[in-house]
Amino acid sequence: MSPVAVAVGKLNHVSVTVADLDRSLRFYEGLLGLRLTGSGEVAYPHLDEIIGVGPTRILWAELDVPGGTMLELFQYVEPTGSPLEQRPCDPGAVHICLETDELDELVERLRSAGVRTRSPAPVRIPFGDWEGFRAIYAVDPDGVTVELVERPPMAG
Repeated sequence: MSPVAVAVGKLNHVSVTVADLDRSLRFYEGLLGLRLTGSGEVAYPHLDEIIGVGPTRILWAELDVPGGTMLELFQYVEPTGSPLEQRPCDPGAVHICLETDELDELVERLRSAGVRTRSPAPVRIPFGDWEGFRAIYAVDPDGVTVELVERPPMAG
C-alpha cells in the first residue's frame, strides 16, 4: 500500500453514546477517576447535519484523559436510540484502553460497584510488544468494553 498524500494527525477525542449520562459519569468520573471538564445540553442545526439522524438534542459531558485526549459522552434526548449488545469480537465493536498504576485496586473498586469484567482477574501478557503488562476488560454501563492496563515495573 502506498503512503497517502494527506493523513490524519493525533487522536482528538473518543465519543461514547450512553443511555444515561449521570450513570455513565458515575462510572467514568466516579469509579475510573477521569476529570469532568464540561457538560451541558445542545441542539444545533450544524450537529444535525454532521450526525445525520435528523434533529438532535444531546446531553453531553467531556472528561480529560491524561496524556492529551478527551472522552466525550453523548446522551441523545432526541432521537433516542436502541441499546446494542456487542461482544469484543463483533465487527464494529470498539474498546477504550486506559492505563493505571494501580490495576488490582481499580479492579476491586469496580467489582465492589457491581461492574462486570470479561475475565476473573487481570491477565499478565507473556510475550510480544506488551510483554509484562497486565490487562483486563471491564464493561461500562452501556456495554462498552474498557480495557485497563498496567505497565510492568521498571527493572533495576
